[in-house]
Amino acid sequence: MRNAQVAWISRIIAIALIWSAGCVDNAAKKRLDQGANALNEHRYDEAGAAANDYLAKYPNGPEAARALYIQGQAYELRAAESKEQTAAARSDLESAKTAYTRGLTLRAPADVSAHLHSGLANVAYFEEDYGTALREWQTAYANFKNDDSGPWILYRIGLCQQRLGWFPQADHTFNDVRQQYPGSEAAGRAATRIGAKAFYVQVGAFNDNANAQKLAQSLAQQGLSAGVAVDAGGRYAVRVGPAATYADAKMLRNRVAGQYPGAVILP
Repeated sequence: MRNAQVAWISRIIAIALIWSAGCVDNAAKKRLDQGANALNEHRYDEAGAAANDYLAKYPNGPEAARALYIQGQAYELRAAESKEQTAAARSDLESAKTAYTRGLTLRAPADVSAHLHSGLANVAYFEEDYGTALREWQTAYANFKNDDSGPWILYRIGLCQQRLGWFPQADHTFNDVRQQYPGSEAAGRAATRIGAKAFYVQVGAFNDNANAQKLAQSLAQQGLSAGVAVDAGGRYAVRVGPAATYADAKMLRNRVAGQYPGAVILP
C-alpha cells in the first residue's frame, strides 16, 4: 500500500509527545500520557480511546490540542500500516485529517501546533494532495529544523515540489537538505532526486541489457515511447514517458499496470 511506504515520517516526527500545558486534573493527564505511550507501542485503538476520554471531559481543555494530535496519529498510523488501500484505511485518514484540523483551531503551544501541521501534511501526502502537504510541512519545518525530523521534513518538502512539477524549486530544496544535513540518510536520498525535469514510468529493470531492449521494443510496438537507462543499482531500467505532470504520469502508469503491475512513477 502506498501509505505504508511513507508511514515512517509520522513515526519520526513525534510519537513520544508527553508534555503538560496548563492545569488539568492528574487523572486526565495520566490517561492522556498513557495514550501517547500506546502510540509508541503500536496500540492505536488504546491511544485513540485515551484521547477520546480526555476530549469527552475537556473538549476545549488545556491539552485538547495534544489529545487531538494523539487521536489523529492513532487513525493515521493504523491506516498507514494497512496492507491494502481499503475503504477502512481511507476512512481512518479522513478521521485523522479531521482531528488535526480541529486541533489547529485550538490554542496550543508552538510545538503542539507544529505536530498538528505535520500530521495534516502527512495525510495530504498520502492522499496525493501535494499542494496542501507542501504548505503544512513548510509551516511545521521551523519547529523541527534542529532535530532528527528536520532533514526528513525538508526532504518531503522537496518531494512535494517535485510532484507538483516544480523541478527547479525541488532541486534547490534537495540541495538544501544535502548542505544543511550532510551525511544524513535524507541527504543521500535527496542526492538521487536532483536533476529530474519530467516524470517517467518504470516498467521493469534487468541485469541483462538484451532483455531490457526486448521489453522496450515491445512497448514501442504498443505505441508507447520507451527507452532504457542504467539505474542507481546498475540495472537496465525500462521506462516510458516523459510525462509533463504527475497526473499524466499516473494515467500512463494506469495504462501499463494491467500488463506490468509493478510499474512505478519516477521520480
